[in-house]
Amino acid sequence: METLTTPKSRNLDRFITATGKTEKEYQQWATQVGKQMHINTLDRIICAKLGIYTVAHLPQLPTCIPELMWDEQQIDEHLLANSENPLELARLWKTYHSEARMYVSVESVLAEYLNPFPKTDFEKNGDANWLPDVSKSWFKKTGINLDVQVDEINEVAPIRITMNDVIAFVRNWKPNAYKSPMQEMLERIEERFKAVTTFRIKEYYAEHLMRSSMLIHSASTEEVPF
Repeated sequence: METLTTPKSRNLDRFITATGKTEKEYQQWATQVGKQMHINTLDRIICAKLGIYTVAHLPQLPTCIPELMWDEQQIDEHLLANSENPLELARLWKTYHSEARMYVSVESVLAEYLNPFPKTDFEKNGDANWLPDVSKSWFKKTGINLDVQVDEINEVAPIRITMNDVIAFVRNWKPNAYKSPMQEMLERIEERFKAVTTFRIKEYYAEHLMRSSMLIHSASTEEVPF
């Protein structure tokens, strides 16, 4: 009985025959080609919306910045509100993406590490009159005691956390609700990028736009080896 071959298996066979590489290397190559095809599709969407030939022309479409606007935060807010240029928004996104990762505060540390704890721990270390301020989601009878959690957090955190910090944090924030100013700005940029382009920004595509801005011509895709 003749074995039925699929287009995928035929491609794999031709790839291995033409290159001498392995099936794993074929999968890596196919993934990269698929990503490049997706990037090309997104590029075409941007070019059609802006009436340009290639995304490498995006640097030629800068958003006007008022002459007396020097403050970086004001410029960022201006671009966020007014830019129709995906490259500008991608650069802005990359900046805040890095800063959001590096941002450290008492709140960001507790948002990452603090887990639910027994309700009696709050009454012991805080004030029972503050209980209405605290989300019940923080309380778990079998949770790890707060003093233990504070000690464990201070073993790994880049800044020191006190019990008073914990009490203040749970009064102000529900579990998983805190977002740093950098993260909030990042999400606003993502919303703006989607409104301008119709699709969500991804790190690999932001990097593609930034690389393309330094080229005269769009980078060509890798040649099919068969």
